[in-house]
Amino acid sequence: MITSEPDSVRVKAVNGQWIVRVVDGGRLTQQMFDIHEQAESFAEEERLRLGLPGEPPAEEPWGPPQSGQAG
Repeated sequence: MITSEPDSVRVKAVNGQWIVRVVDGGRLTQQMFDIHEQAESFAEEERLRLGLPGEPPAEEPWGPPQSGQAG
């Protein structure tokens, strides 16, 4: 439980995947996605559910593509 953090939804790129971090009523959940658009869509649905304002999409990470990924 994360009692000190307000409800929020964040999207972050980590090791070639996208993590959607949701804090809802003090509870933290995380969902991982391979496709950026799917992560952003899920995040927007969670923001609507929680009554939070929309946010601009997370930026693609810079740098060369990681092994096994198209660039």
